[in-house]
Amino acid sequence: MFLSADDLKLAYGVDMEIGRAYVDRSVPAGNSYWEKRQLYIPPVTGYFFMPIFSDLAFRSGIPKAELLSESYLTLAEQILDSAGRLESREINWQEHVAECIERATEADRNPAFLQDLKYYFSGNREKASIPLGTPYPSLNRADTYLFSLCAIPFTDEVKQRVAEAWYALMTYFLILDDLVDIREDFRENEENAVLEAGLTEQGVEIINRMIDESHDRMNRINPVMANRIDHKRHIIDVAAIIDSFLKGK
Repeated sequence: MFLSADDLKLAYGVDMEIGRAYVDRSVPAGNSYWEKRQLYIPPVTGYFFMPIFSDLAFRSGIPKAELLSESYLTLAEQILDSAGRLESREINWQEHVAECIERATEADRNPAFLQDLKYYFSGNREKASIPLGTPYPSLNRADTYLFSLCAIPFTDEVKQRVAEAWYALMTYFLILDDLVDIREDFRENEENAVLEAGLTEQGVEIINRMIDESHDRMNRINPVMANRIDHKRHIIDVAAIIDSFLKGK
């Protein structure tokens, strides 16, 4: 299956120019994240989140030209290459973060945001100028992608909006992944937000509340994407998924 710029526009509300830039981009050679991939944006969440997030960053006030610049896209690809090597266990989490900091420092045009991320990833999130992270480690596992924004200067007001947009998007996507992967993650002792929230009625409420919060925040910036979240939350039954898992454990 091939995702076109029109698909991204109609299904996720992505600006056509942004969508086309991602769809038409060549797969970076030797990049672990795209290993064996023929398309830059295959129809997999781990790839099409990129144009969606770029569109959210654009809506948050970052100039489109900056988001389509080679410096931003290249830095994002370097961060994902490191993430790919983390996934294949070539490097560990600390090495991944160190590589991201190194690449972001080389491309740095936003030292204040880079410092925020350094605080966050060193365990000092309270020192950052904006809220970063969620209470659940599983929902923070993609946050190193935020280092890509260090290639772009922006104001504190924009920084606040783009961080809120990021967590609205990724909290939703990662919860869906964790609901699908709950058995495997439990077996492999991997981080999973559903397991972390608790396999109880209270845990169900926590997961549903986070999905609701993602919808409400997304609705303020991208109603098309918010409509997808709204549809999903009406057909997904978190309690039933947990009950099925407990019965088959």
